[in-house]
Amino acid sequence: MICANGVIRRAEQSFVRSRLGTLGLTPADSFSLHTISVLGTCNQDALCVRLELDKGRVAKLLARLEAMGLVRRTVNASNKREKLVALTDAGRAALRQVDAAFSEWEEIELQSFTPDERRQYLAFLDRIAQNVARARRAGWPDAD
Repeated sequence: MICANGVIRRAEQSFVRSRLGTLGLTPADSFSLHTISVLGTCNQDALCVRLELDKGRVAKLLARLEAMGLVRRTVNASNKREKLVALTDAGRAALRQVDAAFSEWEEIELQSFTPDERRQYLAFLDRIAQNVARARRAGWPDAD
């Protein structure tokens, strides 16, 4: 039996990589840029929580995005041990291209859906994402 979720996910990743490759961005980079945009200027801990990634992985990801000129990290004036993260103008421009790529993917994915079916599908996806996030927070057994 073919797992539809797996097929769709691999196709989406391939499509997004093909669109974002010219920018030198990965899907993880694009999600990070979007998350920083939503949070606004934030500390790295808030980003770790939102991205559900450990501090080491986020630090490496931010160093890469900073080297590309897409984010800026500054020392928090009220807490010298904390770094704040924000998008640069180049980061906002890259995010517009990321958003365009995902919009293009969504059009491919939902091309034969009616507007009502699209709303319903997106509502189901939101519920699935909430279920998964809740299960992750509760902890699940590590795979061996």
